[in-house]
Amino acid sequence: MAVTNTTIINKMLEEIYVAKNNVDNEHVLRQHVRHIRLLCELLLDEQEKSMTQAQDTTQFSAAEIKMMLGEKGAEKMNQPKGVNPQAKIDHGEANGDSLFDF
Repeated sequence: MAVTNTTIINKMLEEIYVAKNNVDNEHVLRQHVRHIRLLCELLLDEQEKSMTQAQDTTQFSAAEIKMMLGEKGAEKMNQPKGVNPQAKIDHGEANGDSLFDF
């Protein structure tokens, strides 16, 4: 279950309020400032993850694939998966595809 940005910001505001009211007590102040920092990091990490996931779904065009893999690589990418055409090799006097066909 994801936490909304609004919820995180509201928690940050609560921590800021408590920290502001405890300015005289350095230990309590530092504790609440650490909580605020943790909430900031949580918010930033969530945004970075969503940006990374959006970038991972990028599709390459045929021209980009051709540029990266060359002609043969692009042809292989365009073939449906599961179809694997194998070139027949002429073995002279052999009469079949099996290893045991003489």
